[in-house]
Amino acid sequence: MAQVRKILIADPDLESVRPLSRALRTKGYQVHYAPDGSRALEVAVLRHPDLILFDEACRLLDARTFINILHTNPRTDDIPVVVSTSQFEADKLRGLRDGFLRKPFNLDEVLSRIEHVFRRSEAAKDLKSEAQEIEGSLSQLGIPDLMQILGMNKRSGKLTLERGNERGEIVVMEGRPFNARVGRAEGEKALFRLLVWTEGTFTFAPGNTSGKPRIQRPMDSALLEAMRQADEVNRLLPGLPPRHTRLVLAPDADLTQDQHPVTAQVVDLLRQPRALGEVLDLAPATDLDVVGVLHTLLQKGVARMTDGDSDEGTQAPLLGTAELHALRGRILRGRGSSREAVAKIFVCGSGPAVARRLLSQLADIAAVAAEPPAVRSGFGTLGRLALNELLSLDFCVLPPAEAARPLWRPFSAGAVGALLFDNTEAAVKLAHFLTWDIRLPLVVVGQPVPPELQGAPSGSASVGEDLKEAMRSLLVLALNPAPLVSGMPPPPRPSASTSSSP
Repeated sequence: MAQVRKILIADPDLESVRPLSRALRTKGYQVHYAPDGSRALEVAVLRHPDLILFDEACRLLDARTFINILHTNPRTDDIPVVVSTSQFEADKLRGLRDGFLRKPFNLDEVLSRIEHVFRRSEAAKDLKSEAQEIEGSLSQLGIPDLMQILGMNKRSGKLTLERGNERGEIVVMEGRPFNARVGRAEGEKALFRLLVWTEGTFTFAPGNTSGKPRIQRPMDSALLEAMRQADEVNRLLPGLPPRHTRLVLAPDADLTQDQHPVTAQVVDLLRQPRALGEVLDLAPATDLDVVGVLHTLLQKGVARMTDGDSDEGTQAPLLGTAELHALRGRILRGRGSSREAVAKIFVCGSGPAVARRLLSQLADIAAVAAEPPAVRSGFGTLGRLALNELLSLDFCVLPPAEAARPLWRPFSAGAVGALLFDNTEAAVKLAHFLTWDIRLPLVVVGQPVPPELQGAPSGSASVGEDLKEAMRSLLVLALNPAPLVSGMPPPPRPSASTSSSP
């Protein structure tokens, strides 16, 4: 038989207590009563209720003092306390761990809150087990509640969150937020975004992590700041255009004055037309800071919405319809027409900066994470660019070290081309392999084609710094490879003595 849960009501207002007590008993709860804070503390110690409903009007002990005393007593520190109030003051009540109820009571709201608190308590018990992995629904247990539980129990591990096609993660170390990722955002920016999710699923996997923390706030401070910023963002967003609206700097904008770092981030992004949502994603600052800057730039006329009918406000597609069909057919090569075609494009360059440049300047690319593992490891997939519903491009990197050469050929299956971003020795060696051994077309970005790569069998070209133009040139080469000159030997593989330096 299930154990009957005990609820203590501490409230001097009997007119409110009587109907609430009847409703709770009808639901099967055992109800205790205290008219003031002192008596409530005595009952809490002697009876150890499963939940306390404490009204702000209680005499002798106010709500904050009562909660603090409970939390300093090992026997009562795990008892949840929900505060009831007839005078709603958001700032005064925001820091309460277990929430609050407004008076006069809505009995359905009270019962729902009680059920929510008990679900939270059950999750807290599960999380006290160091080795146990738990999962559940965010509609039943919200992320702020989960984070508070992890903080109280000083847990370490990864909280993985899924909402439709979106996926995020929050790493916790000894009860403190350590890092967070969602989409392209990382650190506090990602944490503040994730904390407002109310739908989806969660999984917590215990374990330790390493590296440098990206979030410096303690748990309670992070939760309070996230709620504050969410409120401010919701207040400011109605004053901005929709997320898909493209913005750009005004031609006559005065940018000579010293700029705040966040303003400089946004201004730099708006030097080319970008959707508002894209600016929010690409700027490293928190959404509130970016929204505030955008609001100011639009009000002052420094930024403006692009004209939807002008060339500036529209993006030309990388390929026409016939070219997309031809490229998809080449990728599938008779393997069936119903499946999505995915091709690889290799990114050759030195260091993570090249990968981050690609992710930031190709607006429509969907990164596999805020900072994909491939950025740090130099091996794997950076992100995916959907050309249409049936054709996508994966941007990949290979480790350029000579010791990794055995990996190059098997991983290059399904590739249609390569982009070279600098002429360092390692990058040119990798590009030489892809162009002469795998016979992929090559486009060099922002510099001439190195001598070692000229005359590549499938063609090579050099373009300026515009990555969209580089992409289009590469895809055109993939569809129209240069004719192979019979009997022409490949140039010698680049070495330290023959390759160019930056």
